[in-house]
Amino acid sequence: MKMEKRINRHLDSLFAGTQHTREHQELKEEIRSNLTARIEDYLEKGMDEEQAFQTAVQHMDGMEQFMSDYRSVKRVPYWTALLQSTLIYSLAAWIVTIPMRMMLEGAALNNTFLLVSLIVGAVYGFYLLSSRQREVSNEQSTIRIHMPLLRQWQRRAWWLWAAAVLAIWGTQAALRFGSNVWFSRPIQVDGPYQLAVLLFAFAVPLLSIMIPLVVHRAYRNVSKYEVGDEI
Repeated sequence: MKMEKRINRHLDSLFAGTQHTREHQELKEEIRSNLTARIEDYLEKGMDEEQAFQTAVQHMDGMEQFMSDYRSVKRVPYWTALLQSTLIYSLAAWIVTIPMRMMLEGAALNNTFLLVSLIVGAVYGFYLLSSRQREVSNEQSTIRIHMPLLRQWQRRAWWLWAAAVLAIWGTQAALRFGSNVWFSRPIQVDGPYQLAVLLFAFAVPLLSIMIPLVVHRAYRNVSKYEVGDEI
């Protein structure tokens, strides 16, 4: 039986007899995300599918765990993974913008992402050094995360990003083509350089996707580094 089908059957059994409400659907999707993340983690640690599924189910303390507003996670691995993901996203943005250096604005944007990568890398390195001392002293500190608030901001981040991108695209389209449309003139692009400038203006807002991605990673890392996840 495929793992996805098995997870669906487990979720159906958990919610058997409950009403099909929006809150229950959201809770069901949260449990599915948590279960999937745990199973993937256990598979990476060498378990077979059966053992990974059973262990993930056993480590879930039932519906009450998901009804709880707060989750305790291991501080060091949680922040280390989040900083690592942020560094990867900023480096990816820096690499993607390298071809844009043929334009003045592209060079400034590429330099900005390089600076962001250096700052995030420095923070990441400093945090690794400072957390090593805690590991030596065997200090297992945890943090409590308010899941409803984080889940809310995870959704808001995506909606705000989509709204910002659409607003910038609309502004760019109005500034560049508004008069042509208004006076019923054909829209023309004079040469490859003008085309590159046009594509640059519409592509740059997409690079801000690293912001909702970081928030999304912060949410997903909770289930991965939740206290009591040791096997």
